[in-house]
Amino acid sequence: MLMMKFEKVIQEARFRSPLKNFEEFSQCVEVRSDPLTDRRCRINVERARREKQVPEKTSELESVIEGSREKCYFCPERLESSTPMFAGGLPDRIRVGETCVFPNLFPFGSFHAVATLSDRHYLQLDEFTPGRIRDCFAACFEYFRLVQETHPELKFWNISWNWMPPGAASIIHPHLQIFTDSSPTLLLRELIEKSRDYYAKEQANYWSNLIKAEKAADERYIGEGGGVHWMASFAPQGNKEILAVVEDVSSLAQLKEKLTGFCEGFSCILKGYHELGIGSMNFATYSGPSDQNMREYYWLNMKLIARPYPIPFYIGDDGFMEKLHLEPVIETMPEDLARRLKDHFQ
Repeated sequence: MLMMKFEKVIQEARFRSPLKNFEEFSQCVEVRSDPLTDRRCRINVERARREKQVPEKTSELESVIEGSREKCYFCPERLESSTPMFAGGLPDRIRVGETCVFPNLFPFGSFHAVATLSDRHYLQLDEFTPGRIRDCFAACFEYFRLVQETHPELKFWNISWNWMPPGAASIIHPHLQIFTDSSPTLLLRELIEKSRDYYAKEQANYWSNLIKAEKAADERYIGEGGGVHWMASFAPQGNKEILAVVEDVSSLAQLKEKLTGFCEGFSCILKGYHELGIGSMNFATYSGPSDQNMREYYWLNMKLIARPYPIPFYIGDDGFMEKLHLEPVIETMPEDLARRLKDHFQ
């Protein structure tokens, strides 16, 4: 029996609005709970229409990009002289295609590296081709392999991406953050433990059931390619959140056979983000340990979220609810997001 809970509570806020000549007016807020973790979010699409006392977009972005190019450490003409080199028996740097992997100059772990995505200083989201993504991931996997040869305890691999300053990228040149550790992040630990609990209770794989339920409902499911499924999250933790789930694979170490399908799907999603006008975003992977096969109850999954458009003074999307209550306020219905991205998988 397929057990999957998509729980939401509808709240109604009523007030006399100055935008409606002070006539009584109402807005609906959906409080949704994630089917696996029970983490909540609050969705009110009206908030996307609220007045913002700074412009949403300016013409200054192009000049900022050009100005940053002049001293960019990651551009080919300066990369060799301006970026660190590996120590401890690793090659100085790792190269695959246009990707170069080197140590992070300001790491947050013992093994934290950077992987450039292109020789070009700036790419729009529709320019991240499957080939560029594949080369970058291949270089990341080589880094993990080399590190694990001498440090087998570092089995939790992480590939993440901050794109553009509102997404916490300090350098505009597109690059991924890669690190490996002996223990999972707090959220990854929760995902693995909750998946194991679900399996013990239901005798079924949560991620497989989620895919079946989302495909059957056809409200948030976007598409599939090469065994990688893409959908809008039911209870997103960020605006325009996309969830990817890889069939029968529990870790990044096992992704190689499905890497082509993943890269093609990822490129499609980024093109869709571009058409939606998204100018900044985050991406993260949630990988089980590289030395274990947990596919019976846990499947590798990944998430993307949209961040504010890059302007000099932008309105942040992380406030007290997100940072201090861990209950994000969302401005887009996941079902609407899925409908707008489906065409990219036809």
